[in-house]
Amino acid sequence: MRTRLLELFPALRKLPSHCFVVGGAIRDLIMNRAPADADVASRDPLAAAKILGRKVIRLGREHLAAYRVVDGPHVYDFAELLDGDIDADLARRDFTVNAMAVDLDRDVLLDPHGGQRDAAARVVRMVRASNFDDDPLRTLKGVRMAVRYDMDLDDATMEAIRTRAAKIVEVATERVTYELSVIFSSGRFRKAMTLLDQTGLVGALDLHVRDGADELSLAASLALIVDDPRAYAERWRWSESLRRDVLTLQQLMKHHDRIALYDAGESVARQLPPLIDEPLDWPDFSIKPLLTGDEIALPPGPALGRVKRALLEAQIRGEVTSREEAERFVKV
Repeated sequence: MRTRLLELFPALRKLPSHCFVVGGAIRDLIMNRAPADADVASRDPLAAAKILGRKVIRLGREHLAAYRVVDGPHVYDFAELLDGDIDADLARRDFTVNAMAVDLDRDVLLDPHGGQRDAAARVVRMVRASNFDDDPLRTLKGVRMAVRYDMDLDDATMEAIRTRAAKIVEVATERVTYELSVIFSSGRFRKAMTLLDQTGLVGALDLHVRDGADELSLAASLALIVDDPRAYAERWRWSESLRRDVLTLQQLMKHHDRIALYDAGESVARQLPPLIDEPLDWPDFSIKPLLTGDEIALPPGPALGRVKRALLEAQIRGEVTSREEAERFVKV
């Protein structure tokens, strides 16, 4: 394991003694996935980060500070070894598959909670229930891991999450929104809804259980399960683009003729089919007005705007297909 980590993240060779690669990178390698970054636990994380000789980026609050170093395509995150002891550190982590470590000094894989076993069985199992109380976001993270990696939540973990689901509203909104964005961008909508329902998180987050196709996009998923996107977007601090896309998709679910689809824009409209059970009459999204405002014999103002819009709609419907037809249309 150490050899493979050093191949993927060569800067690990520079680190001092008493450094451990922990969590996701090990889990991903065991599950035959390519790890995106390396998390390192160290007694002095800032000093370890500085050894890499790159810009050090501080992450988190004062008492939970971590440090990130980006070295070309590689990302290294450094955090303090909890209680100065790797066994204590792993015991306070969220799930067994994340509670493994490689001792870079001795090339030893530390797995005190059965992470390898659960990774092989594709099970998300808590290290201990009280660890959810340290950070209630872990309840939602458990669902995210099960959905993203196509794993199962074991029964005891499910129950521990269910009894703490209400605490999710105490977590910073940006952190919750990130977890939901990953969950509903994983192409497993049905599994996501099942687990959110079974854990009680669907109610705590004021979502609604609805049936849908697995291939729903993030915006389409939210359009289906959020009744009031405007209020929800404000509460959970969605980006303006996400708020707009969700609202547009909800409108298209009710009315989706050629013009409505064209006005929505192709990138949003193409997310609609899994939300409705009927064929769509697609417009040509490349259509541009055949005449400019200067070419229409009207002064600038509302009347000109109405004529331009009427012409565009006629083109979208296929009633006007040439410049000559357009000139006749605006003269009528």
